[in-house]
Amino acid sequence: MKKFTLSIVALLLAMSIMAQSTSKDSLLLSKVQRGDKVTERYLVRNADNGTSEFDMLYPINNSTLQSSFSTNADAIAALDRFVEQAADTTMHITKVVVVGYASPDGVESKNMALANARAASVATFVTKQCPKSNVETKAMTYHWADCIPTVEGMNLPDKSQVIAILNSTTHSELEKQAELEKLQNAWIIFKNTILPPMRHSELNVAYSNDKIVERIYTIPKPQPKPQASTQTVAQTKPQTEEKRYPVAVVETDETGIIVEVPEKEHRHRRKNR
Repeated sequence: MKKFTLSIVALLLAMSIMAQSTSKDSLLLSKVQRGDKVTERYLVRNADNGTSEFDMLYPINNSTLQSSFSTNADAIAALDRFVEQAADTTMHITKVVVVGYASPDGVESKNMALANARAASVATFVTKQCPKSNVETKAMTYHWADCIPTVEGMNLPDKSQVIAILNSTTHSELEKQAELEKLQNAWIIFKNTILPPMRHSELNVAYSNDKIVERIYTIPKPQPKPQASTQTVAQTKPQTEEKRYPVAVVETDETGIIVEVPEKEHRHRRKNR
């Protein structure tokens, strides 16, 4: 089984990153100008983030990863394709976590050891496929109460009694198993249907993808400079206003020519006559 989830960084965020050519998260690959159109190609690092999940199953009381068991062949084939894709593309694996699980039947301490061994088996397999991978392992054991959601969705014999046992707070895990085994028809379904998927290892791979994107923009045309005015303003020197005097009319000779003179000059002339 393979679960795949991919979330994409918003386009506006990617464009914001691209616009900063000095950013450590983006790299300008090329810049081509045709007329007033400019096309820039950027490599945007870690533009997409996602996770892939691969599930490996095990026989009861077994921690060896068997490619031929149950659906393991499909899961391993999907993992191989994922590893090949990561090697041939701009994908970067950022984290690998393997969680080993054990079903609730049996002694809990042994189940925890079994879960650890199952996680280790997948970690060893992944390390062989990807030697540079840093694989983190964890282990978990299921409890009988973890079976309740599955039981509630099934047409199970003695269903109400089974749920009461699974919900019991007065029984230990081993005592719950003993009570369930008494319900033979229900126990058969537990052994064949409910418990087997709980014996598994879950491989979670977190990764990021680089993307090559284009940014196209138009260079604005330069605005024409304002033209200097062709009209010149005449620079005239301010003239000192002439002091005006009252005038007098006199007859200067027999020709009868009349002239205007300032009053001051007129008085001066009469005085000298």
